[in-house]
Amino acid sequence: MSAFQSKFSSIEAQLGEFHQRIDDSLDIRDPNGRVDYPIERLTTLRDIIFQFSVDSKTNGPLQSDNLVNVISKSCDRLRASLDVTSESDVLSCQLSNLSWLVSAKASIQALAALLKAFSDNVHLLNEEIQYWENVLESRWGLGLFTLQTFPLKIWRRNMELGRNDNSSVASKHVAEYIATEARPSSSLWVRLYDSARRCNSLRPCSFQVGLFSSLNESKLEIQRKKRKLKLIRDLNASLVGLLFEECLSFGEGVHKAGSIDEFTDGLTDGSINGDLSKPVRATVGTLKSLLQTAGNEDGMFKHAENFIGIGEDQSCWEKYNAGFDLDAQGILRELIYLLTDLLPRYKQVSTGCIVELGRPSASVRYWLPISLALVSTTTSLKIARDAGPVLVELMSNLGATTLDFWRNWVVSPTWKLIRTIRHDEKSDIALMSKSSLEADRASLERMVVDFVLDRGEHSNPAEPTDFIADKVREGDLTPVLRAYEKDLRSPFVGTIRGDLVRTLLIQIQKTKVDVEVAMSGIDALLKSQELVFGFVGLTPGLLISYASIRWLFGILGSRKGFRLGRKQDDLRYALRKLHRILSTSSPTAGGRLTYRDQGLLLCNVETLLNKAQVMLKGEDLRAFKEDTSDLVNENRGHRQLQIVERMAWTYSKWT
Repeated sequence: MSAFQSKFSSIEAQLGEFHQRIDDSLDIRDPNGRVDYPIERLTTLRDIIFQFSVDSKTNGPLQSDNLVNVISKSCDRLRASLDVTSESDVLSCQLSNLSWLVSAKASIQALAALLKAFSDNVHLLNEEIQYWENVLESRWGLGLFTLQTFPLKIWRRNMELGRNDNSSVASKHVAEYIATEARPSSSLWVRLYDSARRCNSLRPCSFQVGLFSSLNESKLEIQRKKRKLKLIRDLNASLVGLLFEECLSFGEGVHKAGSIDEFTDGLTDGSINGDLSKPVRATVGTLKSLLQTAGNEDGMFKHAENFIGIGEDQSCWEKYNAGFDLDAQGILRELIYLLTDLLPRYKQVSTGCIVELGRPSASVRYWLPISLALVSTTTSLKIARDAGPVLVELMSNLGATTLDFWRNWVVSPTWKLIRTIRHDEKSDIALMSKSSLEADRASLERMVVDFVLDRGEHSNPAEPTDFIADKVREGDLTPVLRAYEKDLRSPFVGTIRGDLVRTLLIQIQKTKVDVEVAMSGIDALLKSQELVFGFVGLTPGLLISYASIRWLFGILGSRKGFRLGRKQDDLRYALRKLHRILSTSSPTAGGRLTYRDQGLLLCNVETLLNKAQVMLKGEDLRAFKEDTSDLVNENRGHRQLQIVERMAWTYSKWT
């Protein structure tokens, strides 16, 4: 009810002024010194007034059931509070003023309940109208609707045929049979042959004609229902606009043209009592008259045209605006009657019209897929039984593969990378053991030194062999190569002596050492880039995991993004509806909107606020509410159109 909150806040402010005037003029002193002076009764009335208060931040409008209970209890407490004999005219006047203030507060709650009921009907009717428009958009939708309603139409036609007069039909067939028997048999055979030939020749044409006639029949039925739904929607919108504009206007020195105050005969003493009683009586009388007329099932469509025309013709408004003379307690009783009898009756009638003219029931719309599902149940169960073990195994393997991938390619490389960052020795990348090169190089040195010493080629025996070892460490095997070259001249002698074999083995050892030196260089290079290789080993697992999670969330979260896009579209469409209502409206001579246009505007503003609360936050939402408040409070079509255009470019980011 946020679209109507500005109306209630304005009325509450006016009633607050009345309450302040009552408190300022209240004389709580007892002129006669009586002990039973009913100050506690004034407190009781103030408590009742507080229960009916409508505040945008704390207390909202009460629900219908709770409102009836509160009004019933308040009526009893009000009767007890007013049942007092006082010699103070001031006190009696103030009690009366407070009782009318209670009635005014209760009238606000009743008005809120009626506005909510009418606006909810407008929203429901808009949904049904939109459904029929979607059906009429294409022949596929029209054909689907025809197929959905085909069994229902067949059943209804059979029921109608069953109600025909069987006796007249039987007598007609008997007469035709007697007339046929009187003719010659040859002519009967000729007529039978001609009838069969005509049936066979016209069968395709008859099928096409029947198909198109069914589609046209469905189209005409949908158009008829849509027209009636629009009529009921305009009726509810007119009631919303009428109640919003004309009901409960307090404290205005000059009565508005066409307002409720002109058509009531309240108190004329110029007191606060009279200022309160006039609009309250007129409002309750109007609510009762409107609900009695619109809640009549036979008169729903009969009086719809009159309601929609209210606002353009003053005489149409006067007959629904007849006030009646009741006291404050009588007003509360009338409100109970409105909420317990008239409003439920109107809801029942409007709901029946929506069910009758709206979309088909779920059983009609879904009988075909349900029937197909029931027919294919056996086949589906058989397929599920055969494919069940395969699917279970597939899911099991998929789960195991996913876990192994996560453990081997994400968790394990991550821990290795962490150990590398911490310089853990266990995480060092190595192509060979640390002592392998030193051991092979020392072995090569000993082999060369022994070979040189055994051949006696060392020039100075006293010279230490470290010189030879240093040469070998640098890769110089000149003594061995010379001996190898010499043995090649006489390989047989070298083989017998064993020097040739020793030189070959030394060279093999030298090759092994060279390979290990190269491997140690590569190993050093790998160790210098160990962190890079750690990230390289972790990257594929992370990328695959990220892509998989992104894909999964894309599937699950696509609906969220789709819903967000739909919400933006809904906000844009709601603004478009407001602009369309204002641009296509036919204002009165004073530039004011008709009650129908004003009601449609209010209902769409309510929808717009609901959409905006999802999209906008903080300061943007507060500014949006200010704009909608300006739109609701202003009743000049061209100014409202300017406000909508301002909202369109201000909030274009979210539309």
